[in-house]
Amino acid sequence: MAIQVTCPGCLKRFSVGDQHAGKQGPCPNCKKTITIPKLEDQVIVHEAPPEGPVDSQGRSVLKTYRKKDAKFSPIMAGVAVGVVVLAVVAAVLMKSAVQADSLASIAIMAVAAAVLAPPIVAGGYMFLRDDELEPYRGTMLWVRAIACGLGFVVAWLLYGFILSRFTTPEDIVAGLEWWQLLIPLVVMFMVGLLASYTSLDLEPISAIMLFALFFISTGLLRVVMDLPFVPGLVFGSN
Repeated sequence: MAIQVTCPGCLKRFSVGDQHAGKQGPCPNCKKTITIPKLEDQVIVHEAPPEGPVDSQGRSVLKTYRKKDAKFSPIMAGVAVGVVVLAVVAAVLMKSAVQADSLASIAIMAVAAAVLAPPIVAGGYMFLRDDELEPYRGTMLWVRAIACGLGFVVAWLLYGFILSRFTTPEDIVAGLEWWQLLIPLVVMFMVGLLASYTSLDLEPISAIMLFALFFISTGLLRVVMDLPFVPGLVFGSN
């Protein structure tokens, strides 16, 4: 460790190795004999400890630290795109077997939604997350994406449950009025927002955008299967 020395004659500052501690020698500038301070005589200035509570690394928990940004993952993006493509191909192959909003179609859509949700959630999270927070990565991200995806599936199931309580299957196939769709859609999006917010720590706007991404994806999947975008939405109905 270097020792900082100031010559009392010319006030020249320089440093010497710690092996010279306590010895005398000429100043390299004015040649006046000076005494090198001993190691224990050095004045070491320490940074003032943070006020208030600290974390395990000694940093104040009351101070905001900018977290390292997460890099875009080509593997994650590839998985998300691959799952969506496979779901679309499966929908095309099965659409001849699903002609209306029957129990079979609801079961198929529930399974499709459960499969689609995690990769869509994980991919959307990388773009919608708060840059000031430490991002979830790896296994932790996928666990939270699955939990969030299950919440999204529950949102779809609640939509169908509410419709079944206030309408009949015949009315759903024939088409509902907009006010009949409004309440289940609002409940559906509130559940989706809550799932995104609690699972991934997203801001409310980002949370609703993430669910909207999933909602649009599953709605388009229904369209591929020759079903309405959402059950009960039939254009041109009375």
